[in-house]
Amino acid sequence: MAEEVETPQNSEFSVGEKISVRKSQEVPLSFKGTITKLYENSALVSIDTFEDKYDEVAADLQNKTVVGFKHIRPVKKD
Repeated sequence: MAEEVETPQNSEFSVGEKISVRKSQEVPLSFKGTITKLYENSALVSIDTFEDKYDEVAADLQNKTVVGFKHIRPVKKD
């Protein structure tokens, strides 16, 4: 059974895109990840890499979290 993907028309991001997120008041850790699903103003993101000090936080989040688009930055390709 295939998973449905909601793709907002105005989104500058896409499913499978590599991104980075900085720690802020609304985001509990800085990490690099991959977008797994898009919503209207946010995305479900798998947490791929992070600093060791955030190991417990990432485990509590089960290595995925929903992040607002304003906190997401695309990873620059080399």
